[in-house]
Amino acid sequence: TDLTDEDAVRVDYLDTDGQGIETQIGDQVDAPTHSGIVSFDDSNYKVADTVTVTLNDADLNTNSDTTEVYTIRAGTNDGNKIYDRVGLVDITISNSSAYGRLLDITFDDAAWSSYTCDLDNNVNTPATVDGLSTTGFTLRETNSTSGIFVGTFQIPQNYCTGDNTVSTTTGKDLEVNYVDYSDASGELIEVGDSAGISANTGSVSFGRSVYPVPFDPSQYPTQNTPHTIASTDSSISGDTVLHIRVNDPDYDISGSGPDTLPASKVTVKLVRGSQTSHNLAISDAPIEEISPISGIFELDLALGHTFTCDNTGLAENNPNRCTFTDTPYRIQQGDIVTVEYTDDTDASGNLNTVTDSATFDLRNAVLRTDKAAYIIGGDMILTLIEPDFDLDSDETESYPLDLIEWDSDADILAMGQSENFDPEPSALRETGDSTGIFQVVIEVPSVLTGSALDRGEQIDLEYVDHGPAGADYIGTDDEDIELTVFTSDFGAIISLDKKVYSWTDKVFITITAPDHNFDSDLIDEIGDTRDDPIKVSTRENSIDYYRLVETGTDTGVFTGEVILTGFQHDADGEPGDTDAPITTTESSRNNIAGPTNGYLQAEDVDGLTVSFEFSEDDTVIGSAIIRWNIGEIDWAEASYPASGNGLVRIVDPDLNLNPESVDNFDVDVWSDSDPGGISLTVTETNEATGVFEGQVSFTTTDESSGHRLRVAEGDTITAEYEDHTLPDPYDTSDDLDVLSTAIIGSIVAPLERAPVSNARIVDTQEQTLSSVSVDQQILVSADLKSGQDKDQDYAYLVQIQDADGVTVLLSWITGTLPAGSASSPSQSWTPTAGGDYTATVFVWESITNPTALSPSDKVTIQVS
Repeated sequence: TDLTDEDAVRVDYLDTDGQGIETQIGDQVDAPTHSGIVSFDDSNYKVADTVTVTLNDADLNTNSDTTEVYTIRAGTNDGNKIYDRVGLVDITISNSSAYGRLLDITFDDAAWSSYTCDLDNNVNTPATVDGLSTTGFTLRETNSTSGIFVGTFQIPQNYCTGDNTVSTTTGKDLEVNYVDYSDASGELIEVGDSAGISANTGSVSFGRSVYPVPFDPSQYPTQNTPHTIASTDSSISGDTVLHIRVNDPDYDISGSGPDTLPASKVTVKLVRGSQTSHNLAISDAPIEEISPISGIFELDLALGHTFTCDNTGLAENNPNRCTFTDTPYRIQQGDIVTVEYTDDTDASGNLNTVTDSATFDLRNAVLRTDKAAYIIGGDMILTLIEPDFDLDSDETESYPLDLIEWDSDADILAMGQSENFDPEPSALRETGDSTGIFQVVIEVPSVLTGSALDRGEQIDLEYVDHGPAGADYIGTDDEDIELTVFTSDFGAIISLDKKVYSWTDKVFITITAPDHNFDSDLIDEIGDTRDDPIKVSTRENSIDYYRLVETGTDTGVFTGEVILTGFQHDADGEPGDTDAPITTTESSRNNIAGPTNGYLQAEDVDGLTVSFEFSEDDTVIGSAIIRWNIGEIDWAEASYPASGNGLVRIVDPDLNLNPESVDNFDVDVWSDSDPGGISLTVTETNEATGVFEGQVSFTTTDESSGHRLRVAEGDTITAEYEDHTLPDPYDTSDDLDVLSTAIIGSIVAPLERAPVSNARIVDTQEQTLSSVSVDQQILVSADLKSGQDKDQDYAYLVQIQDADGVTVLLSWITGTLPAGSASSPSQSWTPTAGGDYTATVFVWESITNPTALSPSDKVTIQVS
């Protein structure tokens, strides 16, 4: 009942206040009813689909503290009309309607209930068809206050109609009915929703539109006569596998796990013109679903190269009779294979038959390699493109390597017959499912059956295609598929890091020899065997087998180093020693293999040769000369302050006596103030640079000691060493003094020692004059500025000439300009006649030494 307005729930209270006066206090609250809504989650279903029913009616939320559940009343058709429905039992109203009925499910308005039906329409044994209660259907509130209830069930395949007949649910209307005993207006009303139950139109398809012709592997010869594919690999059947898929969701009826389709629904036949075969897919085994709920069923049918055509026991009008007259009964190029699927109930509810077809075909093979030339010992990727071998599109297949013949000067053989090929994998392996491309990686051998392969040798590879395009089937024709490659004959290149070496240098050797990159995954080596000797030699000494190592995987570039050890000689002039590292006992090092521990004695005038025999009778050579050098010595700067530091630098590669360590030796350094000087140790800047440096500290107060040298302002400092390693025309007993000098103090350009500027005319008060009168005493003045860090004696000269160039005045003064100071000297002149005059200012070292300390400066004088 709707409790609103005057029917609302009300509470009244008579209150007596402190004055004894009674007042009635009350309040009320509406308790309305609500209209319910019920719905399905979809508008169309098929057998075995899960249906979700949603009921929204707040009136059913009778207790907001609990989640409420409404259940099915189980039973059979015994006269009580709420069995297999949601509701209460044995409550009716005056018109005999089921007063307890809350919700039910119907098919074409027939209640889904557990009636007893005859499964074959009242002819034979009766049986019970399950009703809604057997599904476990319940209406469960989504939460304790929602008033929304949800339940699920699965569409059955059959149901029992009201006249005790079993009927399929396909093609029927599905209804849900809800009895709302009090809607928003307080009235009893029945609401509902409906959906259709329909079937799907099935389809059938082959996995491919073209299939290879199946063959007999026992009749397919390899290059290893008399063996065949079958005798080489018994796992190869030669059968073509047809992958047939039926897509019909109507058979996806299980709620869990894959379903099956009767094999009798599928018929496969071979067609050649008007001739047809028996059903090639006869089987008692059902066809399985590829995955749960997919509705897709797959049949894998392997067809051999032959088939039977026996009609014994088959009537003339039997559609499964074989009508082939061509013999032998074998599958040929151009044959058509058909598949037929019988769909008992399509989308329109009728029986329907769907088909698909494919053809059998033979294709031409192709033989390929990844390169045209190969390094002996390197890898070859051999590819056979043979669509006729792609018999199963769901599998990666393999075929024996004996199908390919190797023909070179070294040997002729089937490639599976020699372990020297080291194949990976051991057979021609398909690159993936249904590619028809088969590959193997082999090593190009250095030897076959005892015969060595030569560089530049021709290799003919051959595959015989026994089923080329146009043949009826494999074995009726063949075609030779040939390919020619070569072993590489690149040669080699030797590079040395210098054209000229000194007697104790380190020699870096680089040989580019791609043909010796035998393994692209490993670092290869060359030179230390009789097959590929590397010889490093001077004119009197040699290393006969020297090993070089590849710079990285798959580079074909090999490197190594050899140290020249010189000979016994005093290189730095120190008495009683010899400086080259070689000794008599160390000469045995020449037998060491390399690549970084080779030592080779060299003379002051010598030659270096590296030879590499990269193939039989083929040798490449690299060479350089060995000679001594005249050293160079320099001060890093032309001048140094008296309290500073100086750097001596010597460049002499001959004194790099050990290229794997930093060398040093002593040089003489002296000054004008201390001619005895010091012995300065100069040290190589790094290993094998041949550049040596030493630092000198200058002092004006202390005595020379260690690396400290006494100097005075203006001193010349000298560094000197004796070079005992001189080139032609000198000999080993000669030496040469090599020296360099620098200055203590600033070195200033001659004309910048006391530069003059701003020549001008002033009066005796040093005020600048703009005009001059006859008999007026004036001064010719200019500014001097010291450009040095020492005092400078000077002579300031003024020459005045008239307009005809006649000198009317030549006068001077001398003085000393202190270091870093400035001065403004002047000379007096009194003109005796008017006219235009030019005054030129000179600054010399002295009157007797007219060496200019500055460029001259001029000023014009107008006398009136």
